[in-house]
Amino acid sequence: MIKFAFALILVSAANIASGAEYQKATEGNDVVRDKLYPKNGRVELNGPDFGLILNQSYVDTYLVHGGINYYFSETWGAGGEFALGMNQDKGERKCIETFYIDPNNTIVPECGAQGDPDSDLSSGGGKYGPAYVPIRELKYMFIANAVWSPIYGKQLFMLRNTNYFDLFFTFGGGLAMSDFYARRDTLNNGNAPSGDVIDNGGTKTIPDNIGASAAQSDSYGDSGRPIAESQTNLLVNVGVGQRFHFAKRFNVKVELRNFTLLGTQSGFENMFALWGGFGMRF
Repeated sequence: MIKFAFALILVSAANIASGAEYQKATEGNDVVRDKLYPKNGRVELNGPDFGLILNQSYVDTYLVHGGINYYFSETWGAGGEFALGMNQDKGERKCIETFYIDPNNTIVPECGAQGDPDSDLSSGGGKYGPAYVPIRELKYMFIANAVWSPIYGKQLFMLRNTNYFDLFFTFGGGLAMSDFYARRDTLNNGNAPSGDVIDNGGTKTIPDNIGASAAQSDSYGDSGRPIAESQTNLLVNVGVGQRFHFAKRFNVKVELRNFTLLGTQSGFENMFALWGGFGMRF
């Protein structure tokens, strides 16, 4: 026992004298720097990604996205991408485009009469009083971006498997193509969509120059919409996302983007998109 203690003292003294410092095998930056999924000089295919625009009131725009990146270093790259938009009307759009002027409160509910809407309108002295607000239906986006990946890491998943990931930011610009429905203040029949009603001592009537009757089907609903304008706008975009790597060259990702369309009727329009999908790196 004395001999063992004496030997231990000698080894410790030798380490101190040589300046050696104890370090666990898992300590140090090299553990992470030795990347299993490097980026420098690699080409990365993105997609297919699937998502939607989050901040629209009257339409749902579903997105299919894809692109390609090339990395000049472990943190910087550049690439191009494409997104296809598929649009579907929300119930709110149908509601405002078939809204009723109901001066005698005979039709319930306001968006979609019970039974036959046209019959209820005629019997209750009502008319259609649709509202056509500015609505943009996004169709295509072509974008060139810089990609910055400042964070790469690995972690234990369920304390069993190692998970590899990186956090990235994108920023750049491009073109957005869309169909734009402008605000409409005059219906196809020449009438104003709404206005003051006439009170006839208890029974109210709608003036002839206000609203649309059930027979004037081109002045309400989707048939009464203004003609869509095909527009192409410059856009700038920024985004943040995270990739999870697996099987040597594959990844799954989720990304949040902000697209700002320039030169619109209001000056600019912001759209927030969220998508997720797959990627492959060569």
